[in-house]
Amino acid sequence: MYEIDFLPVGDEGQSGDAIAARFTRPDTGGYGYLVVDAGFQDDGEALVEHVQTYYKTNSIDVAIVTHPDGDHIGGMGTVIRELAVESLLIHRLGAHGGETLPAAAAVDDLIKLARSRGTAVTEPFAGLSAFGGALKVLGPDLDWYRQLVADQVAEEPRRSTARAGLLEAVHAAASRFIAALPVEVPFGDAGGTNPRNNTSVISMLEVAGHRMFFTGDAGVPSLDRAWDWVEASGLDATSPQFVQIPHAGSRHNASSAWLDRLLGEPTLSEARTAYVSVASKSTKHPSPRVVNAYIRRGCRVHETRGRTICHRGDGAPIRDAWRAISPLEPMDESDEE
Repeated sequence: MYEIDFLPVGDEGQSGDAIAARFTRPDTGGYGYLVVDAGFQDDGEALVEHVQTYYKTNSIDVAIVTHPDGDHIGGMGTVIRELAVESLLIHRLGAHGGETLPAAAAVDDLIKLARSRGTAVTEPFAGLSAFGGALKVLGPDLDWYRQLVADQVAEEPRRSTARAGLLEAVHAAASRFIAALPVEVPFGDAGGTNPRNNTSVISMLEVAGHRMFFTGDAGVPSLDRAWDWVEASGLDATSPQFVQIPHAGSRHNASSAWLDRLLGEPTLSEARTAYVSVASKSTKHPSPRVVNAYIRRGCRVHETRGRTICHRGDGAPIRDAWRAISPLEPMDESDEE
């Protein structure tokens, strides 16, 4: 049995992640409780309420902060204050050369709060596991994380986002969906994601014969490196049945080559599921090209867009008033040429 819930984060166009999971632990046979990120500060309360209402518990075994952006770490303080969290997995940014970065103070404050509540704090590098091995951290590895922190410290201010704003206006004026899936033109990661997002914890949860892949805001270099670690470690490298699409489905976090590696070349013959967290008013996310690429590789793609969505396995309790949702249809890629 498993339930994976993606709660809505953001409403003004800036998306984030707040994920909760309840599942049957293979090591004990009891329930395991997991939280991956907690959205903005105001989203923490909704996450706590969700856990209490649908999981009937005030305890969390493992909480993961994938990386210290406000739309991922912001609500975790509320989770730790209002629920009994046994273990917090978070990178100690300041201990790896990032003490001058703006997020370092927020990380230190959260760690201090967690320890004051009796929560164990561990850094989630590749090879760490929990729930008797059902949860495995695949990345980042320590050397890669330290390099990414050094890159952040040396990084120049970001370039103007004027072009992104123009694309957003174009998308807002057009219909998102089209009647048929276009042939894929192989694409890259549109310049790549930034070093901060590439520090995201990448993990795999395997329960009830299903493998679920969580990505935070990781970009292609980190995702590829994590899969290198999987293969080098002799772990199961077959495609997961469930995938979190990173960073609201941004073009900067996907490529044809990476998706071929993770999911196989386009066939439309598989039956997989992919979830993407998207703010209710977002007009530029998810990227049509990215959504279509997942669809081509056999994924039913679902977006949060202001609502909680649940991926559930056999034996999960039925929730009153909840209903099935339809996956996204093929999307118009013409503005992404």
